[in-house]
Amino acid sequence: MNDKPPPQVQKRESILWLALIPQLVLLTISMIWISLVPQDNITVYLNINLKYIAVGIVVGLGLAFAGYIFYKIAKKTKAFQATVKLFEEMLAPTFKKLKVIDIIILSLTSGFCEEVFFRGLLQPKIGILTASIAFGLLHLPGFRYWFYAVWATLSGMILGALLIITGSLWVPITAHFVNNLTGMFILKSLKEESKK
Repeated sequence: MNDKPPPQVQKRESILWLALIPQLVLLTISMIWISLVPQDNITVYLNINLKYIAVGIVVGLGLAFAGYIFYKIAKKTKAFQATVKLFEEMLAPTFKKLKVIDIIILSLTSGFCEEVFFRGLLQPKIGILTASIAFGLLHLPGFRYWFYAVWATLSGMILGALLIITGSLWVPITAHFVNNLTGMFILKSLKEESKK
């Protein structure tokens, strides 16, 4: 009897673990930080109301739309072809293998863990610009994809501004979640577009 799951299940599970482990590392670092430096407790940023969630949804959709426009422009710009290849040849086929629930889990996890660390803990200590650059560097899969990191840095600045303006971490968490959710579904469809 063969107990091995089918290859595509292994692939899907590998993708999920590769994406979730860095998020869990960020969350662990955040929890250790908060326990060692209690005055940096992020609970002061956890005020929530429906208006904040609505703002996060609108900004997240705006970021996803802007990201899609960026992708379309990048396709026509020679300097950005490495980033286009990253989207079309690496990310799109990867997300194509994921189920809807996987994309929701990855979007929730990355939105929460990254925002707690970069906006909730790091930004108040080192400022919005430095925290956003660090956020961009986290999204740098290799130097040839530098423009993707620039895009992530700019997105980080928008997410950081949301925290400054509203005083609530739930706004950038929601925006990040919606942006990632929408972006992953767009990437999932890119593979289908390129076959047409």
